[in-house]
Amino acid sequence: MKRYYFIIIIILFLPITAQNTELLEIQKKIIKEFSKIDDYKVDINVKINMTGFRMPKKKIKMFFKKPNKLNIKTKGFAIIPKNGINNNPNDLFEMFNYNNIDVNRTIRNNKQFYFISGSVNPDSLDIPIANYQSEKPNLNMSLLVDAKEWIITEVEIFLDSEKFLSIKTDYININNIMVPEETKLIIGIKEISRIKNNFNNEIVFNSDNDLAKASGLSFNNDEFKGEITMNFSNYVINQGIDDKVFINN
Repeated sequence: MKRYYFIIIIILFLPITAQNTELLEIQKKIIKEFSKIDDYKVDINVKINMTGFRMPKKKIKMFFKKPNKLNIKTKGFAIIPKNGINNNPNDLFEMFNYNNIDVNRTIRNNKQFYFISGSVNPDSLDIPIANYQSEKPNLNMSLLVDAKEWIITEVEIFLDSEKFLSIKTDYININNIMVPEETKLIIGIKEISRIKNNFNNEIVFNSDNDLAKASGLSFNNDEFKGEITMNFSNYVINQGIDDKVFINN
């Protein structure tokens, strides 16, 4: 009888172990691809179309250096969506609750992809979440991974089964290194009055925030939605960046 119990346990746990192994292999290959980058600087043109929000097209310069040093320079006021410009895959994988994650293969435009989905720790997100612990929502995330280039082309985050953040990135190959060419973020947040006064530490959803009000952000509408498009150009990769660039950032 003990032998049968042992066989049942093996049968039950084999799929989970195999899937976790596959996930770790995918993660390893993505991180290996990203690790080709030691540093880079790039120009980014930012275009924003959001509910009740006015900001002209902005050109910013971004500096990156391993492991997570980031500096952004721009003239005047700009919304900088950190979830869209920081492409470190480690940050995304660390958001997952590894006890609840699925890996599936799929085909898009005759190319092979991996579709990874699972629950997310709400504390891992630098985006607005409910003010009260009792209101903490159910968060899930999905990643679409190019199975040839080992890059993450799409990220979607769901709040209580409703998609509220989508990030899609097209890449370009520069010296055998895949880097973003265009990233598009689509945001949709309902019941904005319930959320924290925190949006990637760049803009505060608060009716007393003079900067936000001056930019036309409306607090009368309890729904916030919009689109941010970023085009990347003039990459300088792995040429070295002085640490002084990142002081006070």
